[in-house]
Amino acid sequence: MNPLETIIRDEIRTRGPMRFDRYMELALYHPEHGYYAKPRKIGREGDFFTSVSVGPLFGRLLARQARQMADLLDEPVFWIVEQGAHDGRLAHDILEEARSMPAFFARLRYLIIEPSHAASDVQQKTLAELADKVEWCGALDERREERPAGLFLSNELVDAFPVRIAQRGSKGWREREVVVDADGSFVWCATAIVDDELRDAIRELPLPDSPQPESYRTEINLAARRWMRDVAGFMRRGYIVTIDYGYPASVYYAPFRSEGTLTCYQEHRRGWDALAESGEHDITAHVDFTALARVGEKAGWQALALVDQQRFLTGIAHDEMAGTVVYSPGLTAQLQAWRTLTDPGFLGSQFQVLVQAKDAPGGLDGLRFARTGGLE
Repeated sequence: MNPLETIIRDEIRTRGPMRFDRYMELALYHPEHGYYAKPRKIGREGDFFTSVSVGPLFGRLLARQARQMADLLDEPVFWIVEQGAHDGRLAHDILEEARSMPAFFARLRYLIIEPSHAASDVQQKTLAELADKVEWCGALDERREERPAGLFLSNELVDAFPVRIAQRGSKGWREREVVVDADGSFVWCATAIVDDELRDAIRELPLPDSPQPESYRTEINLAARRWMRDVAGFMRRGYIVTIDYGYPASVYYAPFRSEGTLTCYQEHRRGWDALAESGEHDITAHVDFTALARVGEKAGWQALALVDQQRFLTGIAHDEMAGTVVYSPGLTAQLQAWRTLTDPGFLGSQFQVLVQAKDAPGGLDGLRFARTGGLE
């Protein structure tokens, strides 16, 4: 029994069944024993692989897209606001590429939203040479009155938000929670749904009338919806780019996905038992991009497209591949990274990009190959 499991058991024994979003919050974010509180390697030697761990090309391509966004917005100051910056490498790669575009770099400011002092210390070391361009704050509320214009960027952030789990059976919808069994292990139980927020979200699920599986469960990320409301209210105008793995609602809640998307990762091995080894592995759930788009639309943000990473990055790099523009270093010097980022059997189709805009033009390079109807 590790220390975090003791903390969780004590809370369950004191308060009764624990909602899964609370369990996931403790397992990932407990300040001392949570998964993200411990030093973790990302990449081939770590628990999981990200686009940033491939190398600087991902950030360089995002910088080129941001430059076009800045030109379209024509604001005196263009802000890139990043949440979920991890060790700061993506911010570093974006800013290093922006240096090669002097007019863009001159009006660029970078704000990192980071509640963890330990994480922000690491980020500041990574970005030491670019410190005059970067600012930090612990939460959106700290800078809300400024209402920046520009790009709000998140990469693999939303999948780690704690989720609720709902299941439907012969007695209708119930919530899946965590209890302790006789031998001290964590096990699932089904409880009545007592809050309107979850009940309303279930009522809005796009489930077909028939056929329906006899037993069906799914994750509902209410925290992600609240986050999108906050982001939409924080930015005055510009673009919100959310990069993560997930689906539109019609795929996310399809009858064939009757066991949800909850997944664990440890040393690149995928697991399905989220209640085992609390705090020792990553826990994620795929993103319902349709839900995020709908929240944004209510706040005045138009969903321009949901596009896979392969098409998004190919759109950005199209002019370079066609030979009409030249960058240094160019794609030809980074072909292995390009193939990894855009491989349709790997990162290219695994990650989706949701682009939303408010008081901002469309016609973005990254969306030139986007399919219509991606959020249906």
